[in-house]
This record gives sequence, C-alpha cells and structure tokens, in this order.
Amino acid sequence: MTTVAAPCSRLAIRRFASQIRQRSGLDETVYFPVMPFLEQTLVKIDPQFTLEVCDMHEMGSCHGLTTPSEHKIKLREDIYDGACNGRGRDRFTVAHEIGHYFMHQPRSVSFARTGTGKTQVFCDPEWQADAFAGELLIPAHLMRGKRVEEIAQACGVSTAAARVQQKIINR
Repeated sequence: MTTVAAPCSRLAIRRFASQIRQRSGLDETVYFPVMPFLEQTLVKIDPQFTLEVCDMHEMGSCHGLTTPSEHKIKLREDIYDGACNGRGRDRFTVAHEIGHYFMHQPRSVSFARTGTGKTQVFCDPEWQADAFAGELLIPAHLMRGKRVEEIAQACGVSTAAARVQQKIINR
C-alpha cells in the first residue's frame, strides 16, 4: 500500500510557501521563524491546532508525525529542542511537518495499490513536504545565485538542505 497525494508541482509548492511567507509578513525575510510560526501563528490559522512534544521512548525513530484530521503535529522532544535552538536539520523537520499539515488534509491523500509500488514523485506526500520545507525555509527569490554555505547560514538550514535547494533555485 502506497500513500498518494493529489499531484502538486514544485512551482505550485513554491507559490504556496510564498503565500504563507507573504501572509505572515515575511516575504522579504531570509530566516523564516519556524518555531514561532508553529507555536503562535498556526493556532491563529487553525484554532483547533495542537502541538504535542513527545519523548524519544514514545516516538522511537520517528522525528515528527502530522495528523491533519486531528489538527495535530507531534514532534520528538530532541527535534523540538533542536529546532528551538536553531539547528538546521530540526528546523527542516518542523517545516516538513507544517507542509504535511497544510497540504495533506484527509481529502487530498489516499492509499493506492500500484503494480510497481512506485508513486510519481509529484504525488508523493513525503516529496511534497520536503519541497515545501525547502521552499519555506529557503526563499528562491532571496537566495538565487548564493553559495551553499551562504544559504545554510542565512536561512538556518543544513548544508545538505541548502545544496538541494540551491540546485533547484539555480536551474
């Protein structure tokens, strides 16, 4: 069984992330404050939203879990702490979960049996959430032409995330 989301292009995801930045008054801000957005803004957008910080014993190897139908994001405690402290990989994980929250409401995700077990990348909810995180944290219009190290430093992301997004921005 494969999880399939409604098809969504990288450009559509970029536009959506840009809308979130604009509506938050952050369209010209390089460093996106993902934790204040998660803890203060998301509840204004959805008053039913809850954030649950869980210990490692409870979540195991799962860093985050989003259940839009329950209006909930769960984060493993070390990921939450790392994101609060500006750790790039953990900030990306939080943005990834926010992507799931917005983009993968129950009506937009289904389970499908496929002959190959492979989902087209633009229908893969994990790819979509990663693309959203990259676009939210690393705004293309502000980072075009920058070096990987500059992007990682300015946007508060890992060099791996900066490298991926730089390739996409500079295509």
